[in-house]
Amino acid sequence: MMKKDEKKKIIGLFDGLDENTINDLKQNLKAISIKKGERIIRETEEGYCLFIILKGKVEIEKEVKHSEPPIAPLTVLEEGEFFGEMSLLNGEPRSANAIALEDTELLEIPEEEFQRLCFSHPNIMFNLVRALSERLRLTNERFADALSNMIQKNRLTAIGKATSKIIHDIKSPLTIISLNAQLIETLFPETQELTQGIIKQAKLIDELLQETLDYIKGNPNHLIIQKVDMFRFLKDIEDTYGPSLKSRNIDFIIENKCNEPVYFDEERIRRAIINLIRNSSEAISNKGTIKITANLSSSWLQISIIDDGPGVPPAILDDLFKPFISYNKPNGTGLGLPICQKLVQEHKGRIDYTPMQPHGARFDIRLPQKYNF
Repeated sequence: MMKKDEKKKIIGLFDGLDENTINDLKQNLKAISIKKGERIIRETEEGYCLFIILKGKVEIEKEVKHSEPPIAPLTVLEEGEFFGEMSLLNGEPRSANAIALEDTELLEIPEEEFQRLCFSHPNIMFNLVRALSERLRLTNERFADALSNMIQKNRLTAIGKATSKIIHDIKSPLTIISLNAQLIETLFPETQELTQGIIKQAKLIDELLQETLDYIKGNPNHLIIQKVDMFRFLKDIEDTYGPSLKSRNIDFIIENKCNEPVYFDEERIRRAIINLIRNSSEAISNKGTIKITANLSSSWLQISIIDDGPGVPPAILDDLFKPFISYNKPNGTGLGLPICQKLVQEHKGRIDYTPMQPHGARFDIRLPQKYNF
């Protein structure tokens, strides 16, 4: 969640273009004035243009069936921001209402002109992807807050319904982000590393939300047991998460003693390890170390995630893998460890916690290497 003293990140559609180019573009576009309280966009109507806010504020809200009140505010957009692009990108009707919170001036960009601008000025498409990514991040934070509130009330049914709706709403922007990242890569091959990172993170968000929903509903995952090279598997995790840990003064150590292929569902076990790495990194307040070791013995693969943080408080040890148990995490849902346990148990394996001395935590994932599903 954005803190009160944190400045809102404004991503403009024309960012990166020089002033003369922007002025030339604006000459071909129409500026309109909207009075306070007037509706700019109505949910479910056909979209024919997008808008840039030149002056004023606009609230985006969504109609919610079987709810009181029937309107849910989503966000407030300010000068320099744009809205109404989703209908132009996916060809679907408007997905929300837009209301002027004060006297507002807008720059209207018709669909045909928007398409022309995207191809003549690729920066515009890149800014669009950046804005969608930022909005997706904020949506995820609001999702975490909403989920946490429902968890406190112990309403699993409500959580399941809300998660289903959120996943449905997020899949469209996730797909659009990935497609536009691919388009940027086609236009600018030198951006491949950046665009592939965007695509990979969008996929990870989709998988995380789906796994949360599967856990809440009790749905089993369909495992794809495959041969895995542990050196490559762990190197990929190191390359993906090592830099961010290093920026927080956390040493990330990989110790692999598996010299032969092993077998498990690569995506599911990666998700379990990532959850454990995230827990460890959140527990370490200043500097510290996270270590992953892998060993193969007696037809069992053991992957251990070890940190030198404060460890798990004794008060919650007995309930560590139960849902909704969270310690010292204001935005935690208490589902990370239960989901890890579910993913490991579906492999007919087990996950255990051991406190480290003088302080720290160790989680051992044990996976059988002789499956009989």
